[in-house]
Amino acid sequence: MKIAFITDIHIAAEGECPAGVDVRANFLQTLDYVRATKPACVVLGGDLCFDVGERGVYQWIKQQLGNLPCQWFAIPGNHDDVTMMAEELHLTHHLTDGELYSAIPLEGYPALFLDSSKGSFSEGQWQWLGEELALLHHNALVFCHHPVLPANALFMDTKYPFRQQARWVETTEELPCRIQVISGHYHTEATVMRGNTTVLITPSTYIQLDPHTPDIQLVKRGPYLREIEVTPHGLSSRVVRF
Repeated sequence: MKIAFITDIHIAAEGECPAGVDVRANFLQTLDYVRATKPACVVLGGDLCFDVGERGVYQWIKQQLGNLPCQWFAIPGNHDDVTMMAEELHLTHHLTDGELYSAIPLEGYPALFLDSSKGSFSEGQWQWLGEELALLHHNALVFCHHPVLPANALFMDTKYPFRQQARWVETTEELPCRIQVISGHYHTEATVMRGNTTVLITPSTYIQLDPHTPDIQLVKRGPYLREIEVTPHGLSSRVVRF
């Protein structure tokens, strides 16, 4: 099973090019690649809107997803309005107390879609997550906008991290399953391993951040997506730039 993970698309209003980047054209180019490679599904990894949630932007994104040759899923990021996103993408059946999370097996492979849009999980989401992970005894695939572990990216680790990293470790370290977390948010590529968790951080279709500087430093490269190949023997992944 091949999965395409596309994240941090930051779609702005029509005609706007944040930092000189045509974010709509980048997203459309990424979808052209998806149509050519025909994955089993596409996951949008959050930050669908440029700065704050906009109904017109979600409606435009939904329209572009309509002719994909595969299923698609979406999780929210910190620049999204969760309820608005769920309404416009027709995902309200996955809303729980204002959070958008779900467990949906992908061709029988356990997959969890989390909501870290506030930089943390509610108690309700933590309880649900613990119950879902406790049922698993093999590999689990988790999609979460924020990396759940620090990634040695100086600016993002300091300013905008997932604020419950210690709780993630406490919740997962004794579990028998191996957990692969696919995330975005940091606008760079990185792999982080701790205990039974591996985090694959995916660059943006919009613009990247230099992970080595303590202040925000934009790097105009992209767009990117991540291809994930799931087989009975395990998981492999690569980042594609085009």
